[in-house]
Formats: sequence, structure tokens, C-alpha cells
Amino acid sequence: MLKIIRSILFPVAALAAAFCVPATVSAQSILLSAGDFALLGGTAITSTGSDGTVISNGNVGVGPGTAITGFPPAEIENGSIIGAGDVTGQARLDLITAATGLALMAFDTTLSNVDLGGLTLLPGVYKFDAGATLTGALTLDANGQDGAFWVFQIGTSLITSVDSSVTVINTGSGGGSDLGIFWNAGAEITFGANNVIAGNYISGTSITAGAETAGGARLLALAGVSLDTNQIDAQGGLDGGDWSGGLTYAADGINVVPVPEPAAALWLTPLGALGFVIWRRRQGHGKTVA
Repeated sequence: MLKIIRSILFPVAALAAAFCVPATVSAQSILLSAGDFALLGGTAITSTGSDGTVISNGNVGVGPGTAITGFPPAEIENGSIIGAGDVTGQARLDLITAATGLALMAFDTTLSNVDLGGLTLLPGVYKFDAGATLTGALTLDANGQDGAFWVFQIGTSLITSVDSSVTVINTGSGGGSDLGIFWNAGAEITFGANNVIAGNYISGTSITAGAETAGGARLLALAGVSLDTNQIDAQGGLDGGDWSGGLTYAADGINVVPVPEPAAALWLTPLGALGFVIWRRRQGHGKTVA
């Protein structure tokens, strides 16, 4: 009897593991190795100000350029300075791949010529044909969704005014650690002074942060990154998140798609049952009747 029970339970367990694993288990940030960096520049990274700049939970890297200035007095907590070489070279390639995938996503809403200040935006993909501006407060409403994401496809530059801010509200059961915010600008990103920023800021050229601008963010540019007494924490999102959730790569490794919900895998359960029946029949065919 024990052998019979084992012969049933073991295949069932194996089939359950094979067919019922949630699709999110293997999800990886679309930033890939670029996600290891809080600051990544292609030509130079510069920090000005006598003190006060702190970069947390991510590396500071540049490549193929070599100029990193202002460290110290700028400080890095839980990260390292990485110069031009294989590591930053791969991170740059991964950044370009992510930027390309984000740009190819089908957009939900066009916000061309609309200032983001004062808006409340639900999760989705927002497109600006040219530049984007933020004057004041932008609120991102997750609407209780787990794995929600916001993608901003910006044709040219992103410019924010003094005292602007980005805030996320109404997170799902994950507390916000699984959310994604991606700012994908074809040209420069310029933050005014005293901003509160949130998300992964990707620039096809350069990023400049005004004095005292701070937040949970990554600043990733193909050219230079300039700082002025800033506090940037790559894992400073809600509940310790890094704003890189919600998205993954399609099978082609180029297009970016939403991470499938765990329930999407449940339709495979009947296949598991069918597999069990087939296995039992094969076991029967293998027996010898005395």
C-alpha cells in the first residue's frame, strides 16, 4: 500500500511543480545589470557641493568614459565606484536594451503638451511626442494593484521645476515594493532644486539634479550625470522597493511586457491532471502479469 501511495503522490508533486508555478517567480528587472547602479553615466559623473551628497544601495559607475569627480566628499553607502570596463560596459548595453524596450511599448495615453504637475495618474504607459514638464506635485495612484507600473515615453527632455515631487498612493498587498516607475527620455533630464523624485530615470543624453533633490531613484544616462548635494537611494521606494517591478522581457528579449499574474498559470492545471493520467497508463503498460 505504501508503494502505491508513493507512486501516486510523487508524480502529482512533480506535476504540480512543473505546471502550477506562478509566472512571476522567474521575473527579473528589465534593467538587468544596470539595476546594480544608483548612478550610471557614459561619459562622466560629477558631484558638486562641499558635502551632503549621499548615494545609497547601488554602485556609481561610468563607461566608456572615465571621469568620476566629487567622490569624496560625496559618499556611497552600500555600493562602490566602478570605472570603465566590462561591468559598466555590460550595464550600458543592458540600459540601452531597457530603453529600447520601454520605447516600443504600446502607449495608453498621450500627454503631449500637458504639464504633469497636479495630475493623478493610474498605472499605464504615457507618451510625450516631445518634451515633458513637471511643475508641482505628480501623484501616481496604484489603485490597489500589485505589480502596477508607470512608463513615461518622452521624446526629448524631461524638465522639472523647483519643489516638484512624485508620490505613489493606494498600493496593493505588496506594500509597493513590487511597483515599477520608468522615465525614459530621449534627451536630457533636468531636476529643479528641492525635488522629491521616484523611479528609474533613463536619459539618452545627460541627467542634472538640482540642489537638495532627493528620493528613491536611479539616475541612468548614456552621457553625463551631474549632482549637487543630493540624496539618491536606489532602494528607496515603498517598502524597500526599487521601482523596477511590473515589467519583464518577452521571449524575444527585446519587447517589454507586463509581468503575468500568478493566476495566469492556473489554466495549466488540467494539463497536469492529463499528464498524471498518461503517466499512470504507462506504468500499467510496463507491468508483467504473472
